[in-house]
Amino acid sequence: MFNKLRLLLGLVLLLGCTYTIARRIFLPVDNETVTLPILSSIPPFELVDQQAQPFTSANLKEGIWLVDFFFTTCPSICPMMTQKMLKIHRRYRKRVPFHTLSITVNPAYDSPARLKEYAESYRIENDDKWYFLTGEEKKIHRLAWEGFKVGSKTELADHSSYFILVDDQLQIRGYYDSNDQHVMKQLNREIEFLLAEVSKTETDKGS
Repeated sequence: MFNKLRLLLGLVLLLGCTYTIARRIFLPVDNETVTLPILSSIPPFELVDQQAQPFTSANLKEGIWLVDFFFTTCPSICPMMTQKMLKIHRRYRKRVPFHTLSITVNPAYDSPARLKEYAESYRIENDDKWYFLTGEEKKIHRLAWEGFKVGSKTELADHSSYFILVDDQLQIRGYYDSNDQHVMKQLNREIEFLLAEVSKTETDKGS
């Protein structure tokens, strides 16, 4: 049963990545018409942010979110991921619907105070557009594996290098390998697309 579930989750991620790569290869980048599939939905969750305030799945309805998993003492990919996330965050933070979310995979060490210190080390101080989350290890592991469909089923610390784009309906719209420069360019185009999509939805609601 678990092997079948893992295979299914792997296929979802593979299809999403294949779709992105194929679109980038076969369509001209400058004239490309962006379309984003709905890959899956985020289940309800309750965690705590760097200000020791509750953060739940309901917060995701405030806009679109770029999400990653990391931990503050990571000696390898995490600093690089945070730097790339920071670059994107600075580009879009003034766009009202855009938010950034980083979830620790080492909650035993990464307390709210430690996450706040980490954020400040990157000059992300009292920023209401970038949240760093911690909580119970089992909840985070379940959220990563079953909710965002990244990481490892057995080891929480074995986290993904992918950024995840989530819309205001708690739907995953894309996975992006933070190690791939071309994919990062694609991510910027798809953030723009999703920002426009959310804006149009809000306009339609008001009309």
